Amino acid sequence: MAQAIKATTSFDIEALLAQLPIAPEDQYIYDEENPELGWQRGNFHWMPVGRERGNAGRIKQANQPVNPIAERAINGMEAIIEIARQRELLADASALAPSSPRKAVERYFNLPPLDELPKLDGSEPSKSVRAKARELAQQLRVRLIFDKTAREFPLAIEDDGIGQAPVWIHRTLLSLGSTTKADKWYLIGVFGQGGSSAYAVSKYSWVISRRAPDLLNGDGDGVGWTVIKHVFPKGRRDDYFAYLAAGPDGRVPFAFEADANAANIRHGTRFVHIGYDFGRGGSAITRRTLH
Repeated sequence: MAQAIKATTSFDIEALLAQLPIAPEDQYIYDEENPELGWQRGNFHWMPVGRERGNAGRIKQANQPVNPIAERAINGMEAIIEIARQRELLADASALAPSSPRKAVERYFNLPPLDELPKLDGSEPSKSVRAKARELAQQLRVRLIFDKTAREFPLAIEDDGIGQAPVWIHRTLLSLGSTTKADKWYLIGVFGQGGSSAYAVSKYSWVISRRAPDLLNGDGDGVGWTVIKHVFPKGRRDDYFAYLAAGPDGRVPFAFEADANAANIRHGTRFVHIGYDFGRGGSAITRRTLH
């Protein structure tokens, strides 16, 4: 677990994968009707993201490499709103949901609309609003890291939101086109697919998530994690994006609660995209550093 959460380069990921019992890519072909066919017990396997073998076209849909970053950040905002909403329901199961993301922010964080922030003055109430905004901003982080040795830019998007229990990660964070948000008007997105396009411009990606302990709803505590990469099957033309799976049902590897506590992993979700290719959409800094 400690090695996984510190992996920020292709070398780190490949060193981690080399230590794991992983079935060769060409020895397991995912079959939606019979996912256990060819599964080697005791090994991890590369499972198509969304459990959809033809996912490459959908994942490559972003027209600019910077777009998935914005999508991931929005997902983080939603996770922060969702943890507040679910805790509200714990206190009052009959509480009506906010009618929009704006109403949710007003209710849970007592912050005004963005267009009112520049109007704040030096008064104590204004200072209080700024302090709340700064405190909330610390719960969502987008970090661009430069590794001089690997000459790569790992991109990390981290939130301190509700997170996911290990048993749900493959159905939520690694899904394509499915949603648990359709009836939640207080959230921003619906299908949450845009962030997956980051896989197409990354050599490797990894995700780690832990559900807020007070919102497990009967699921076991712990940390789910996995690595995502582009797979090019031997003798086939149907390339796809796959994640490391621990079972034929698609569940991801995980660490128990004690290990998560020992590694000081709090609730929330962290995506790290390694070898991120900004292309022409990159900043002058990334272009000058890499070329």
